[in-house]
Amino acid sequence: MIKAIPTNLITGFLGSGKTTAILHLLANKPSDETWGVLVNEFGEIGIDGAMMSGKGAVVREVPGGCMCCVAGLPMQIGLNMLIARSKPDRILIEPTGLGHPEQILQTLSGEHYSEVLDLKATICLVDPRNLKDQRYLDNENFQDQMALADVIVANKTDCCEDSDKARFDEFCRSMKNKAFKTAWVAHGALEHQWLDLPRGHQVALHPDAHHSHSAMPETVPLQLPDGELFIRRENKGQGHFSCGWLYSSMLVFSFDALFHLFNSIPAKRLKAVVHTSLGPRAFNAQDGVVSIMELEECDNSRVEVIHNEPLAWNEIEDSLCRAAGLVADSE
Repeated sequence: MIKAIPTNLITGFLGSGKTTAILHLLANKPSDETWGVLVNEFGEIGIDGAMMSGKGAVVREVPGGCMCCVAGLPMQIGLNMLIARSKPDRILIEPTGLGHPEQILQTLSGEHYSEVLDLKATICLVDPRNLKDQRYLDNENFQDQMALADVIVANKTDCCEDSDKARFDEFCRSMKNKAFKTAWVAHGALEHQWLDLPRGHQVALHPDAHHSHSAMPETVPLQLPDGELFIRRENKGQGHFSCGWLYSSMLVFSFDALFHLFNSIPAKRLKAVVHTSLGPRAFNAQDGVVSIMELEECDNSRVEVIHNEPLAWNEIEDSLCRAAGLVADSE
């Protein structure tokens, strides 16, 4: 019987660096342990799971919304399958940056998982530069991600100024719910020992918060229909819109064309895992900066764009198809 698996929730708003932090933890985990990662993304396509593939963990995705919706059913299905198939020594759960963590914590600490999971500290990542943006400070999901955290980690500090650190320290001191620990890191460099800190009794600031998405999250991996070279999926909710594309593994994209395209899209968030002319690459774009990571492998190519209003999805799709050689370049 599987009992008392140490489990951590890794939260944070869009672009806070959750996936990078989990990759850092996986790179430094004990070699004799099997870890499971349950990933939830707002977009329908699912990018983070592909980024983590081959990184020392068994990954299960719940794309297409928030895993806490519909009484947590998508999350429970994904989590149950992850536990049954991999029997992990530890579980990391990454909810969407637009999700509310309270329902997830209630489900994980409820009767169904009381003997299966040992729920440890919730770790919340934040980009300190966003603490001067009133849109973040007024967002109820952002507020409760911070309020329900046992460890609050300022990430991306290599891009911060002294004023950002002072603002982060003051924000943490002003919080009603005091976390066990606060930290200041770069590149998602979480300390392994933070995972074993106990779960506190933090209280949500907005316990009645609710939200909706255009569809219930999928409980089975998205697949290309027979004979199709790509599909497109859209989602909306929480004042954000996403559009994603899944492309056949037979297609090879021009690296230069993709880099130019991703630099030109004015999106709040863009992620991609793509077969390029230089090999498999992961792209991550935020605030006009595109970062690239080499991958050992990837299956189908995936692109996901998130913004606070609909973008020119058809034009982006045309550019992607040109980069893949599906449409002749008119220039």
